[in-house]
Amino acid sequence: MTRHYPLLILCVLVALLQFETLAQAPPPVLTCVSVVSDDSVEVTWEIPTGTFAGFRLSYGPPGGPFIPLDYSSTVNSAIISIPDLTTNKYEFFLKTFTNPPIIFSSESNHQFTILLNISGDGTGVARLDWNEQGTQDLGYRILRSTDGVNFIALLGIFSPPRQYDTINGYCDPTTFYYMIEHGPCNARSNVVTVMLQDLTPPADPRITLITVNDDGYAEIFWEPGTSIDVNGYIIERLISTGYPFDTTGLVTSAVDNFVSDAEYRSPCDEVVSYVVRSRDQCLQASSGEISYTNPQNTILLTGNTSELCGRKATLRWNKYKNMSPPVSHYKVERSLAGGTFVDIGNLTSTGNATYEYIDQDILEAGVEVKYRIGAVDINNSKVSQSCEKLMIPAPAEVTAYEINYVTVTDNSFITLELSATPPTVPHEVEIYRLKDDIPDLIATVPWDNSGTLRFDDLSVQVNSENYLYSSRLIDECGFTIATGNEFNSILLDIAVDNDGNPSLLWNNHIGWGADLIEYRMYKYDDGVQMNGYPKTVPISLTSYDEADTPDNGFNTTFIVEAVDANGRVSRSNEVLLTRQAQVDIPNAFRPSGVNQQFRPILKNVDPSSYLLVIYNRWGQRIFETQNITEGWNGKYKGRMEQGFYIYQVSYNDQSGNNIIERGSVMLFD
Repeated sequence: MTRHYPLLILCVLVALLQFETLAQAPPPVLTCVSVVSDDSVEVTWEIPTGTFAGFRLSYGPPGGPFIPLDYSSTVNSAIISIPDLTTNKYEFFLKTFTNPPIIFSSESNHQFTILLNISGDGTGVARLDWNEQGTQDLGYRILRSTDGVNFIALLGIFSPPRQYDTINGYCDPTTFYYMIEHGPCNARSNVVTVMLQDLTPPADPRITLITVNDDGYAEIFWEPGTSIDVNGYIIERLISTGYPFDTTGLVTSAVDNFVSDAEYRSPCDEVVSYVVRSRDQCLQASSGEISYTNPQNTILLTGNTSELCGRKATLRWNKYKNMSPPVSHYKVERSLAGGTFVDIGNLTSTGNATYEYIDQDILEAGVEVKYRIGAVDINNSKVSQSCEKLMIPAPAEVTAYEINYVTVTDNSFITLELSATPPTVPHEVEIYRLKDDIPDLIATVPWDNSGTLRFDDLSVQVNSENYLYSSRLIDECGFTIATGNEFNSILLDIAVDNDGNPSLLWNNHIGWGADLIEYRMYKYDDGVQMNGYPKTVPISLTSYDEADTPDNGFNTTFIVEAVDANGRVSRSNEVLLTRQAQVDIPNAFRPSGVNQQFRPILKNVDPSSYLLVIYNRWGQRIFETQNITEGWNGKYKGRMEQGFYIYQVSYNDQSGNNIIERGSVMLFD
């Protein structure tokens, strides 16, 4: 078998040489495909490094068939005439080739013409649709013109396949020219025209705050609308519907001081809501939907002092709606007598429709006080302020109030008399007893509209203690409207010297102050006022020595009175001059003789404690009496029998000691 190894080796070498030549054909890079007119495309490319004979540019509808065009190796651009560029897009790519034998490089990157389609929807909005150009997508720019020559780029980098352009400020139908630019080479699309007119209302602004300024007018603040053609704003009061009352320029606040307007609403008299709408260059207004859907409003502060008797203020106000960020709390501010407003309290926002706050400070009658409310957001950055609410407290006042007197009544309790002018203002009175300067409320008594009230303190020991009283007048709202003078009772005591003469002692009387003019001392025998009494004692003294008081068998008592310049009197307790009890009991009697009755003679005893009992010899009780003036006539069941009888006499002396005496008496017939 013949072997041809040298020929095989030669063939392999030729093949390797041809492969090396093919590999050496440098691939090109297509840099730009740009439409330059309705029927022309400019194509540019880079000239690669290496040896090659020329370029073959291919184009056609996407996917082919493709038309080849050859260019020399020194050419890097070409303008190609294509009559239907406004209706079809075309695909382009490039190869390099060598001298014969012709060997082509690999294909370059593919790019497409940009085919722009555009339509208007009749509201001033252009819809733009275009295709991507290739893989080197560096962003697309939309260019617009009104003369087809001077194009401006819309702001932004856009991506296909669809975008919208809203026309602003063209109030009449206008022809617009659009094209697309792409990439660093500014590759352009075809130019498309469309007739458009600005029929798009501007975007709504957003109200940020409604407040009341220091002049009492509502002030509205808002963020500008986002539409670029806004040239002013329409301000409306939201009553039943929106009521426009003002138009502005490019500002972000307005004051509703149109008081002559028929539909004016004062924020000091009612809650007022507002709507703000944008107005564009074509005098189109935004819908107002933001404000209508989420209305904001003024705060109406009302209140009075009459509910709390003119002494405290009650404040009420409405919710501030739709603040953003939302309301966190309402602050309460107060100004006294024209002074600076200061914070006096806060109420947390609960979402309630209304709020109420009571100023806990007692207000001064006739002094001007102003309040205002501020709704504060959670960031403490916004405050919606109400109108100032003026109040001048006019509480019903008492012009005079005092304890008239404190006196001991019936030697068993203490009576207080109080008076107030005018008589109808007080609602009730609190009466206190003071012990070691500590007041103890003993009674709350409804006030007597006659103007004078008497109160009996029954829980006292008038013969062992004096009592100090004070009082407070309360109005129907529970506020103290007056405090009475301190007033004490008089405790009278008695001491007896060795001769049986008494000395009277009492405490200093307070309550009338400088109107206390004297003390008067009274003396009674068995309840009958003695001649020469009362005796006057100067207010510098609180004692009196009573001389020459013989023991005449009467119960002798004393009372002291304090007297003021108006003739009012406060009495003390009654004291008894106690003496040794004396009892004289006969040991015999004859009913037909001088002593016709058996009756003990008693002196300095308590008659109410007296008891006389007679027993016969068999121990039978045959007579008894509690009448100190009644005696036994010697009879029992209508018969009288001579003999001895037993008696028993019991009584209390003036010190309260109980004494019982027993003995016998002889009855003679």
